[in-house]
Amino acid sequence: MEIQLPVNCNEIGNRDSNEDTIYPAIPTKDTRLFMVCDGVGGQAKGELASRLVCNEMASFINDNPPRGVHTYWFEALEFVENKFREHLKNFPESKGMASTLSLLYIGGHAGKVQVAWLGDSRIYHIRDGEILYRTKDHSVVEAMLDMGEITQQEAKHHPKRHIITRAINGLNPSKPDVKTIENLQENDFFMLCSDGVLENMDEEKIGNWFKKEIPVEKISAMIKAEANGNTKDNYSFYLIKIDKI
Repeated sequence: MEIQLPVNCNEIGNRDSNEDTIYPAIPTKDTRLFMVCDGVGGQAKGELASRLVCNEMASFINDNPPRGVHTYWFEALEFVENKFREHLKNFPESKGMASTLSLLYIGGHAGKVQVAWLGDSRIYHIRDGEILYRTKDHSVVEAMLDMGEITQQEAKHHPKRHIITRAINGLNPSKPDVKTIENLQENDFFMLCSDGVLENMDEEKIGNWFKKEIPVEKISAMIKAEANGNTKDNYSFYLIKIDKI
């Protein structure tokens, strides 16, 4: 499966520090692993946490090529968690750091990708403006939506909308969700993004951006313009377009 040259963004936004990390920093058409992580813990802690997740996950995957089974990603997360524990043992002042994870891996069988995630950094699969799939946030607000306690409109401005229920922290075992997305077609898009991209954003607008005739670079520019004017957070994303199955 071939992809167009991916496009990314990693912006500090209106914060004093950037706690988001993307992987890789510079992609090629041959890149097959993509990650967007959002650190938690404040300033240096959050930045370190997200960078550690990206670097150690990439290290594990490079040394242990994915086997195409869901259990592989649990093994990968366990490796990353052990690295977290080592760091916390050596630097106890880092206690409290954590990170979300959104991961896309292109490999193995043609027409398939694997995604894994923790927290509220999302992954979208979009075809000609239609959102075919998006990951489900691990957050307090998402749980409230599931229970029917609030509406989608109320969720957008709920005071607990930034509280996540799962993350990688090296203290408690991570519980990632993993999914294989199949039956891909040429011109399908994937977007991985931190929650800063989604602040005050509705999914109808997201779908409208991702029409197959719109160049990836133009989509990136529109997302940046929207995020820059509407978020107080760091904002980061990866855009991947399938070129040939």
